[in-house]
Amino acid sequence: MSAYRLFLVAYGVGAFAGNTAFTLNLVYQSQVVGLGPWQLILVGTLMEVVCFVAQVPTGVLADLHSRRLAVVTGQLLMGVGLLLWGLLPSFAALLLANAVWAVGAVCVDGAQEAWAADEIDAGRVGRAFVRAGQFAQAGTLLGIVAAVALAGVDLALPILVGAGCTLALGATLALVMPERRWTPAPAGERTTLGSMRAQVVAGVDAARRVRTIRYVLVGTLFLGLSSEGFDRLGQPRFVAELTLPAALSPPAWLGAFAVVAALGSILLTGLVGRWVDATRPHQVGSLLVAVEAAAAASTICFGLTGAIWPAVGAYLVASLLRHTAAPLLAVWLVAGTSSGTRATVFSMQSQVDALGQIAGAPPAGWVGQRVSMGAGVVTSGAFLLPAVLCFALAARRSRAVAGPPDAEATRAVAPVTP
Repeated sequence: MSAYRLFLVAYGVGAFAGNTAFTLNLVYQSQVVGLGPWQLILVGTLMEVVCFVAQVPTGVLADLHSRRLAVVTGQLLMGVGLLLWGLLPSFAALLLANAVWAVGAVCVDGAQEAWAADEIDAGRVGRAFVRAGQFAQAGTLLGIVAAVALAGVDLALPILVGAGCTLALGATLALVMPERRWTPAPAGERTTLGSMRAQVVAGVDAARRVRTIRYVLVGTLFLGLSSEGFDRLGQPRFVAELTLPAALSPPAWLGAFAVVAALGSILLTGLVGRWVDATRPHQVGSLLVAVEAAAAASTICFGLTGAIWPAVGAYLVASLLRHTAAPLLAVWLVAGTSSGTRATVFSMQSQVDALGQIAGAPPAGWVGQRVSMGAGVVTSGAFLLPAVLCFALAARRSRAVAGPPDAEATRAVAPVTP
């Protein structure tokens, strides 16, 4: 299988496995494990903290040792974490399972994108990132449906099926994943703390020297601040503050909303893929600014409206736009980084996102508790506004320095064609 097709399959299967396991995960934790509100928050916070701490070290290892090794190891660790999650329904086991899963997730994060940028032919890299986003959205849709169906048998079953799919993906990648176009660091440099420090410094220096990357990282922080409030308060608001039609149960309505949002994301990402020329970073940045601005407006509208169908419309628009922005941001980072530091910079970006998520839940939650869930959602939408400004500055900077792409940029990203 070619690197292009393998990248798409890995994204799609990974999204399917993750969404099968996580769609009804909180129901499993509360009803089967018996966790209370504080324990639920502690489990989620531990996951974000582990992701935050582990992001740069795992990115450094991917840049110094092997992107392939990082991806395979990460998939296997995520599978083991989910297996513990579903087989051992206790608070202590969930904490351990979350930590194992989080380390695996950050091993994959950044390394998989850096591997693709190296291994896929230059003329197809940009399209690969957009198409991978579509495969992930399709996997998300199928995972939601699978989770609902499997939960009807046993609430632990979706988690165990997700674990099996993740372990199978890791084993398959171990057998067929190529790594031909990237050379690891010399053997003498692979185990020293000094080399790890030098690699981190190289990533930080890339962000310092390239103003576009710096703006993108700051914008990512605000994306993280926004995402937790929307994710944690969006669905509960439908149950607590809005009146859903009686034709379906609230869980059925929320599942239907998730399916519609996933389908909309697939269609919108396909349209985006026809417009994006990844050798023109300012064009990618301008499109991302428009997407995030619309996401901010729809999120705030969702928090303010009290009518059910306008709220549903705003919620769906906000959800699909947030998903559509991810592949655009990935393409933008690929365009602005070199092969030697790409995985580290991707990991730094994910670490900043994790930091934002850790810090973003308390303000939105406090407003939601003291005022209303709608007000908490509005707070989440307001966090997107500084992100829009940062991305606009980055897009402007990209336009100012635009010129003939160098060899690295030409190899890393390519025009997206229909």
